Amino acid sequence: MRNSLRRGEATGPLLRVRDLDVRFGSKQVVHGVGFDVQPGEKLALVGESGSGKTVTALALLRLAGDARVTGRAELAGRGDLLQLPERELLGVRGGDIAMVFQEPMTALNPLMAVGEQVAEVLQLKEGLGRAAALQAAVELLASTGIAEPERRAKSFPHQLSGGQRQRAMIAMALASRPRLL
Repeated sequence: MRNSLRRGEATGPLLRVRDLDVRFGSKQVVHGVGFDVQPGEKLALVGESGSGKTVTALALLRLAGDARVTGRAELAGRGDLLQLPERELLGVRGGDIAMVFQEPMTALNPLMAVGEQVAEVLQLKEGLGRAAALQAAVELLASTGIAEPERRAKSFPHQLSGGQRQRAMIAMALASRPRLL
């Protein structure tokens, strides 16, 4: 989507993570993770189930519940995510950084059509009116490879296949044009 620099972004890493540790009570589940993500770069965290990949991502946005998170996670133009006030972090979540959750059925609202959910993000983050947001939602669904995007936009999550639900989640994440997905 958008490739331009935002919010005073430097030419260095978009995200720099150093010495990330995550604990739940006395149980340490992430040990000293560090990595850089350059603008336009793809990075994969690989490991077996339960190795801490999802907890690492959730911890960076402080969405890991009652976890104790230490280390540094510097987002270009924003500073250390782990130290940002909650109010400022709200702008980062879904704005600078968007996340595609593993299980769409728990992330999507079962009472709203998929297109309405994508449109809601566009209305909130991009300031679009309802009609423009719904049209843009259809375009985003099409961009993820969903066949018959106009029809699927009117579908509820339970009416879509697992793959279509995942693509709808990707469209929703892309709706705010994040710098990091």
